[in-house]
Amino acid sequence: MKTAESLREGLRQLPIRPVYLISTADQERSNIITIGMFAFFSGNPSLVGIGVKPSRYSYDLIRNSGEYVVNVVNERLMSAVRTCGENSGRDFDKFKKAQLTPVKGDKVSAPYIKESPMSIECKVVQTMETGDHVWFIGEVQTVHKDEAYDWTQGLLFKWIKDQGFYFKVGERMGAY
Repeated sequence: MKTAESLREGLRQLPIRPVYLISTADQERSNIITIGMFAFFSGNPSLVGIGVKPSRYSYDLIRNSGEYVVNVVNERLMSAVRTCGENSGRDFDKFKKAQLTPVKGDKVSAPYIKESPMSIECKVVQTMETGDHVWFIGEVQTVHKDEAYDWTQGLLFKWIKDQGFYFKVGERMGAY
């Protein structure tokens, strides 16, 4: 039998989701934001999107530059995910604070994160205001991937009773 849940608790029951570090920059500063709102929007052209609150420092950087990099997170980057999610780029250089190395992008001005096993350079082609977040839909320009990286090394995140937990990708359950 189903029972009514509060919206907050009900939505927290959705399956766990990937977490990413998004790097961006304008002419003066670079920044990293921890993101859980990520979606594929199209295969041809290759479009991916991220949801960002307008109050976040990275929002203005992405809006002004029209670029961002999606950096995949693995177990080695758990501390950086927390550092970048709990601190504002208005107050700290997150690359330094999280001990991450910025690398100049090939196709965008935003840096990618050297320590990330996979980075996806994107140029914004559309924005959508959706309640308390704005979706930046970016066309993928290029992908950088460590040779040893496998998608099962990606990190997932889930809130459970007001505490965040990280998970590794689980086992295969069957075919489609």
